[in-house]
Amino acid sequence: MITVNSQFPTLNHQILYVGATQPVREAGHLATAPDLLTTAEHHGLAPLLYTHLREAEDSFAPHVKRGLQALYLRHRRANRVRSRVLVEILTAFQAANIQTLVLKGAALAHLIYPEPGLRPMRDIDLLVRQVDACRAQSLLADLGFDAPLPRSERLPGKHLPAATLTTEGLSISVEVHHNLFNRGFPASLDIETMQGEPLPFQIDDFTAFTLGYEEMLWHLCCHATQPVGQTLRLIWVVDVVGFAERFAAEIDWTIVARRYPVILSTLTQFHFLTPLSETLQRAAGLKVGPPPKGIGQDFQGWPRYPLAQQRHKSYQQLIADSFWPSEWWLGLYYGLRRRPARLWYRWVGHPLRVMGWIGQLLLERAGLRWIED
Repeated sequence: MITVNSQFPTLNHQILYVGATQPVREAGHLATAPDLLTTAEHHGLAPLLYTHLREAEDSFAPHVKRGLQALYLRHRRANRVRSRVLVEILTAFQAANIQTLVLKGAALAHLIYPEPGLRPMRDIDLLVRQVDACRAQSLLADLGFDAPLPRSERLPGKHLPAATLTTEGLSISVEVHHNLFNRGFPASLDIETMQGEPLPFQIDDFTAFTLGYEEMLWHLCCHATQPVGQTLRLIWVVDVVGFAERFAAEIDWTIVARRYPVILSTLTQFHFLTPLSETLQRAAGLKVGPPPKGIGQDFQGWPRYPLAQQRHKSYQQLIADSFWPSEWWLGLYYGLRRRPARLWYRWVGHPLRVMGWIGQLLLERAGLRWIED
């Protein structure tokens, strides 16, 4: 179980209730997280867990405390290096008149966490205008990054190939986005179509910008719940709830209800993992009903995990995991807040969706055979 408040994202060691019972990808196969360290690091919660246990003086084995401390110090140092490099990048982009918004963890680390090192990051995500994307990538190359440009004039997906740099013994990856979402995703958002005012925040003495309140929360919710092939990491729960709690008074919940209802459904499902404050529930107009079944049970079937990784399952278990996932996950993935809708998706909507995925796979394979022939 996670506890998040408006001042400081925290959690207690009952995270194992959600985290340790979920399979973890390791070396190309599924494995149950064997201990607290593995689980906390997999879910991006090791620094938060360490600071909480240090303050709460919970009784954990010495090797667990030492391990969490080591992870905390590693992430703190890594984020200091990333912050320095990020400021260098933003300064260069600013001098080149490239409007840039910092996305996800690189912004949240400075917005809702008391110290950036508490929010582990895998890469730095930046959003620029489509016309500036290749120029931004070239500037990264000038800064010493290995920053390949697209092979064709058409920009790939939602971001350019990752630019990488090794500095102070740390490998840093930067993705220059021209859209928040991939082609084919039901939604699309770039700087040109943004409706909210960019939100400023400080990185040391440098003023950076990220998405506005409503679009930031929308992007975080979509990133946490989509696509089906992505496992839910608990740090994303902390991000979403922490941001909503921190800016509950600033967020225009009327706009949220009209444009981004997925935010309300996501918060409703996350409430069963970490209870939302009464203040946030009133501001967002949330009406939380009875708890769904299978709280915290993520999707475990195909196509999230290839069939080759699920050979240990019986046919009955594989079919059940794929066609009839937990009621909680159905509400999270399909944006459902009411029990009748969850029941319909359990018995009709989701099975039809899986059949559609199977049909798409067969068509793709048939097309590949036709090309090979």
